[in-house]
Amino acid sequence: MTTPPLDAAAVSEHLADTVRSWLGLPRSAETEVPRLPDELARVLLRVEELEQGHRDRYGCFEYSFSERYRAGALWEPGLDHWAAQERGKLAGRVELEPLWPDGKRFVVSLTHDVDMVSTASTPGQALRGIRHKLTTVESPHGRERVLRLLLAEGQPHYWRLARTPPTANSLERCVELELERGIKGTYFFSVYPAGRSSAYDCLYRLDDLCVFRGRPRTISELVTILAAEGMEVGLHGSFSSALDGAGLADERRALERATGLDVTTTRQHFLRWDVRATPRAQELAGLSVDSSLGFNRNVGFRAGTSLPFHLFDLEEDRRLDVLELPLVLQDGPLLAPDALALDLPLARRVTAQLIDAVAEVGGVATVLYHPHSLADPDFLELYRFTLDYAIQGDAWVAPLGTVAAWWREREQRLR
Repeated sequence: MTTPPLDAAAVSEHLADTVRSWLGLPRSAETEVPRLPDELARVLLRVEELEQGHRDRYGCFEYSFSERYRAGALWEPGLDHWAAQERGKLAGRVELEPLWPDGKRFVVSLTHDVDMVSTASTPGQALRGIRHKLTTVESPHGRERVLRLLLAEGQPHYWRLARTPPTANSLERCVELELERGIKGTYFFSVYPAGRSSAYDCLYRLDDLCVFRGRPRTISELVTILAAEGMEVGLHGSFSSALDGAGLADERRALERATGLDVTTTRQHFLRWDVRATPRAQELAGLSVDSSLGFNRNVGFRAGTSLPFHLFDLEEDRRLDVLELPLVLQDGPLLAPDALALDLPLARRVTAQLIDAVAEVGGVATVLYHPHSLADPDFLELYRFTLDYAIQGDAWVAPLGTVAAWWREREQRLR
C-alpha cells in the first residue's frame, strides 16, 4: 500500500491531538500545538510495520525487525523525551493539565496474561493440546506429526495432571502479592475459541475447575472473585482473533456472559498485533483499551513511547476509539533462554533501568508477568522486586482500565 503523507489532514489532526494530550495543553490556550517531527510521527504510527511485510513464525513484528533496534534506541522512549522537552518550554507560559492524579510523576500498570491458571493441567486441557497438535500441523503425515504429538503429550506430564489443578503457586500467588501491598493489577483471561483454535491458544475453558484459596471453583467464579476485590479483568484475545473482529467480539461476549462483567480492555495472545487488522478488529469488538504493542523476545518501546495514545488506521485514514497503553516490560524476554536470557541480578537492573526511563519522562511503565511463571523462584523474586521498586519510586500503581479512564477524562478536560 501507499502510506498517506504525514501532513494529510486526518493524520495531522490526529498527531496534533495526541501531542496536545501528551503536553496537557488546553484548547483554550492561545498557543500553537508543537508539531511532532516526521521521524517521530513515523514511529508512533507504525509506518515501518505497514511498509515491511516480514514477520516471525507467529505472525509477529519482532524487535529485531525494528528500525529503533538497529539504531540502538529500543530502550529509550524517544517520543516521551520530545514531549517532556516541549512541556518544559510551555511551563510558566501556559497552565498545563497535570499528567497524572495526586501529583504522581509516573505510572506503573501491572498486567497478567493468564495463559494457564495453574502449573497443572486438567485431563481435558491435555486432550485439547493433543488435538491441537494433530489438527494444525502443516504436514499431516510423517515424522513431524509424530514429533508434535509427543510434544503435546509431554507438556501435560511436565506440568502435571490434576482434575482440579491448584493455583496456590501461580495465579493465587500473583493476586496475593498485590493485595498484601495494597495495589491492583489487570488480569487478561482467554476464552477457548471452539472451532477456531490453533496450536498456540490457551487450553482452559471458563467452566473448567481449579482450586483457588483452598476451594474448588470454576475459572469464571475465580474471575468474579478477582473483580470483586478490585482487580481489573480483560480479554486475552485468541491467536486468530488478532485478525478477526467478529471472532474477537464473540470472545468478549462469552467472557462477559460467564462473569457478568463489562470487559473493555484487551491484550492479544502471543502479542499478535497487525497494524492493518488488529486495531480495527478490537474497535469492531467493542474493546476500547489495548496493551499488545510490545515484543515477545525483548523489552522496550516498540512505538517509541510509554504514554497512552489513540490508534490510527492509516488505510482507512481515521482515528480509532482504541487507546493504546504500550507494553514496556515482560517477564519472559528478561529471563527466558530464547530471549535476553538474563540472570536474576541483570534482570533486576534492566527492570529498574526501564522503570527509571519511564519515570524520567512521566510515562506509563506497563508490566506483564504471567501468573504461572511465578512457580519459578527467579520469576517470583523478580516480580517482588518490580512491585517494590514501583512502590518505592512513588509511582501511581493502577490497572490499565483505571489509567485509561483517567486519560480519557483528562482529554475531555483539555477540550
